[in-house]
Amino acid sequence: MFPAEPPCAEVQLPHDDDEPTLIFRRPPASIGGMAMPFESPAPVMASPTRRSTSRLIALSAGAGLGFAAVVGALVSMQLGAAGFDLRAGSALQPAAAAAAVLRSTGVAARVEAKAEAAAPVQATPATAAPALAAADRADATLDRTAVIPIPDGIITIPASFASADGAYDLVIHFHGVNDVVQAGFDRARVNAVVMIINLGISSGAYETQFSIRSYLPALMAKAQVALEARGLRGARLRRVALSAFSAGYAAVRGLLNQPGFIDKVDAVLLLDGIHTGYMPLDHSLDMERLKPFSRFAELAAEGKKLMSITHSEITPNGDYAGTHESTDALLKLTGAQRTPGPGADEQAIYDLTGEASEAKLRFAPLSEAHRGALHVRGYPGTQKPDHVRHLTRMAETALPDLVRYWSEPPAQ
Repeated sequence: MFPAEPPCAEVQLPHDDDEPTLIFRRPPASIGGMAMPFESPAPVMASPTRRSTSRLIALSAGAGLGFAAVVGALVSMQLGAAGFDLRAGSALQPAAAAAAVLRSTGVAARVEAKAEAAAPVQATPATAAPALAAADRADATLDRTAVIPIPDGIITIPASFASADGAYDLVIHFHGVNDVVQAGFDRARVNAVVMIINLGISSGAYETQFSIRSYLPALMAKAQVALEARGLRGARLRRVALSAFSAGYAAVRGLLNQPGFIDKVDAVLLLDGIHTGYMPLDHSLDMERLKPFSRFAELAAEGKKLMSITHSEITPNGDYAGTHESTDALLKLTGAQRTPGPGADEQAIYDLTGEASEAKLRFAPLSEAHRGALHVRGYPGTQKPDHVRHLTRMAETALPDLVRYWSEPPAQ
């Protein structure tokens, strides 16, 4: 299972003017024990439950099958009807193959039609278009074996990334141990190239760097060159998503605050990282600092962009708003309403695994709000591990929103 906290990393809760953030030491080369997804099992061959044996043998000559093959097919059909496993690799697979030949020639279909004349006629599915040959795909020779170093970060190509024509989506993630972030995208099976940027523990460093209009385009140009060099034929950028944990949110704010940049971004994911200050006179929220996020949230509520936010219940020590309070301001602007989540029921946050008496804490939201493509989930927790969990569990919280949103072809 995925570790509850990133290895070789600590969390620093807010104090003074700093915001909750991750303190980095040298990250490990990999995370051991990672449960990788498996391919879907081959389907079990379905066999009709009734057959006319003599009719089937009589018609075997027309199918070009010998007597032994016909007997094997009959055995396969009966065993399949009885629920035996006829998947690839089974000892019964040769008989299943013979049955498949009979079906393909129409012999079994004609026998079944006679034996079950009352059965409704099934529509014949349309023949699928031939798949593009593997060698002709743009990603046929793409090298995914190692990360690509760039200034202040890396580029990684997840195993789930695929491009038949060279078009690629790019997720730019700010703040978090590289191995942990990579593992999250791998587990969520996001079909995108991932750029991971780390600038230390200060949110100010992120906002300063990414308020420079030329900085991100330069990094994206490096990504383009790197993908071409790695073997992605006809590489061309399609969509961009911004993702941030903790202090990394300030990079997103700096980018969204640039004139016209919102139009270039398709999705924003914020993992327990959205803050603003208070006004000095009445201690109300500084909405000017939230304006880049509020504009994007309104577009997401209209279904024009995707915005997914997770937050904790941590109250900062400094004179600024926490992620819950800052998110509430966005919900008020968009008209999205919170509803209780599974975690609101104290009994629901435990999953029973193994023995009946064994309970495992589950990461379940206390509240949720959804409007259009704006998704907010508030999770319990006021301590360091609760904050870090928003990074380590990103594959179960915000990333599935992105996978669903990008599952449809991009709007023209």
